[in-house]
Amino acid sequence: MGSQNEGARNIPPLLVQTWLTAISDPDPLVALGATRALGALLSTWEAKLASEAVASGATWEAIGSSVGVSRQAAWERFHHDVDEFRRQVKSAARTLKERQRQEWKEFRDDVKHRALGERRTSR
Repeated sequence: MGSQNEGARNIPPLLVQTWLTAISDPDPLVALGATRALGALLSTWEAKLASEAVASGATWEAIGSSVGVSRQAAWERFHHDVDEFRRQVKSAARTLKERQRQEWKEFRDDVKHRALGERRTSR
């Protein structure tokens, strides 16, 4: 979990801190607890990466292969996270499209208003 290069993923600070605790706390019970928590955090991280992979065009077979399971098992394990990601992207796209429509309408209305104003003053 070294330095983050440009283009590197932003590692959640909690994941980093938990990792550091797991590998460096002098109390083995604290390190053990951190290791257990790290498992849950890595599961979330894994789902995020699966969503990224699907978004970039990876197949469920490729995702399954990368985590050592079948495509069906990969789909079963990650599809809820991927579907949520898709819903968020679609929602953002709808919002952007609606904003674009509104801005275009305001622009047209402004141009019409100015054109009418110029016609009146030129008479």
